Amino acid sequence: MPFLGASQNADTTLIPEAPRTRIISNVVFQFDNRNERYDGLKARMNGLKLGIEFYKRIRMGFGFYANNGFYRLSNPLLEDSVTQSGHFTYSTFFTEVVFYRSFRWELSAIGALGGGNLEVRDLTLGPTLISAPKQMLHENVKVRDVALNAQFKIIPWLGVGAGVGYRNVLNIKDDYLKDTYSAPYLDFKLKIFLGYAVKSIFKPSAIEEEKAYYEWRKQKRHKAFKALFNK
Repeated sequence: MPFLGASQNADTTLIPEAPRTRIISNVVFQFDNRNERYDGLKARMNGLKLGIEFYKRIRMGFGFYANNGFYRLSNPLLEDSVTQSGHFTYSTFFTEVVFYRSFRWELSAIGALGGGNLEVRDLTLGPTLISAPKQMLHENVKVRDVALNAQFKIIPWLGVGAGVGYRNVLNIKDDYLKDTYSAPYLDFKLKIFLGYAVKSIFKPSAIEEEKAYYEWRKQKRHKAFKALFNK
């Protein structure tokens, strides 16, 4: 009996302590660049996200996006002599929920609402000269965005991610522009976790303890999964 009691105490001491989940668990600085298509033409949307992570599960903040140039559009309602291009800028408020997390890997879902401006230029090509471009600015364009994301930490304070999503443009009267900018996208992220950066300098032991806990939890889940098939 004393031997059994001692062995049980030894086993419990091997269980790492779960990391504390503070109300504000991290500050996120994220480059969120997206690959899109407008009428089959490859396009680029550059983005930046700033936010706060709560309880290691929920992130909230603001995103800022802009095309890296004017992209040619193929509006079928325009005359052949008119070339049209567009440039979209907008900002959103986002909420991201993490539904799977290990120390290095993470899966999450995100929703965002916001608005911005779409600038459209019509350029008429004449037989001998090019007229000055006609510009139209669509203001206060409403945007709705949903996506699924995956993330991998290279080191505790630096990670990369990828995701797939769909942006819906709501209130443009021009149906062609509305359909063109309401489109799926692939995004690629570079994330800097400022909270982990501070820990790595002033309290690296906390990061090692968190690593040990997630490793213990992974092994525990693997054992439970194997036990289902060994019965």
